[in-house]
Amino acid sequence: MIDIVCVCVGKAYQPELYVEQLRLGVAKHLTIPYRINVITDDPGLPYYGANNIRAIQAQDWIEANQPRKYWWYKMQMFNRECGFTGTVLYFDLDVIITGAVDKFVDYHADKFAICQDFNRKWILDYTVSNSSIMRFHAPTYYEIYNAFVQDRIANMRSNLGDQDYITKYFAGRDDKIWWPQTWAQSFKWEVHRGGLIESGTGLGPDGSWPADASKYHVPDQPWVVSNDCSVVVFHGKPKPWDTEFGKQYQL
Repeated sequence: MIDIVCVCVGKAYQPELYVEQLRLGVAKHLTIPYRINVITDDPGLPYYGANNIRAIQAQDWIEANQPRKYWWYKMQMFNRECGFTGTVLYFDLDVIITGAVDKFVDYHADKFAICQDFNRKWILDYTVSNSSIMRFHAPTYYEIYNAFVQDRIANMRSNLGDQDYITKYFAGRDDKIWWPQTWAQSFKWEVHRGGLIESGTGLGPDGSWPADASKYHVPDQPWVVSNDCSVVVFHGKPKPWDTEFGKQYQL
């Protein structure tokens, strides 16, 4: 049995929607035995108990309790106190599972598997990882947490987020591997209307989403998903369930 893990801290992601859609997506697209876990600041929420979700109390990291900082709570999944003793498959809550995910469990199972950051679309050898989907053998990587908390505040100040810390942790090592690019795609940069033509945020001049259709490869189609894509990742604007794509895949 493997552990499916997500993190739900703060008010940005309502568990009854975001955790529930992840739970249903995993149930539909994963065929091997698993347990669902959420690291949360509200483990007593009735929703978790009613849906057989193991809720793990998040440590209260005051420095992380603000927008664009909550992602630091992902570091807690590497803590041995979470009780993970085998394979962990982690998903951000702002993803949509669209296809089979067994392959994420099996892919180079002896390595730490993670996304290459989606800036890869424009910089092919971009060295930063994206932590939206990670798979690892938990005991092998308890040290990530141990090293991080030795000077947690300094590490948070010197890195933009958890994925920057993880990128530096694996620099010079040979036990990290990126997923094949088409397995997990960025909605706003790679999927919406076939992807942006040029580097950019995908937002319009006023900061709203999306940019004008002329900015995309396939302006007359709402989206283009690779045949072997199993997870579509939403980062920043828009949120998955606010889009027509999300409404089509909502379970």
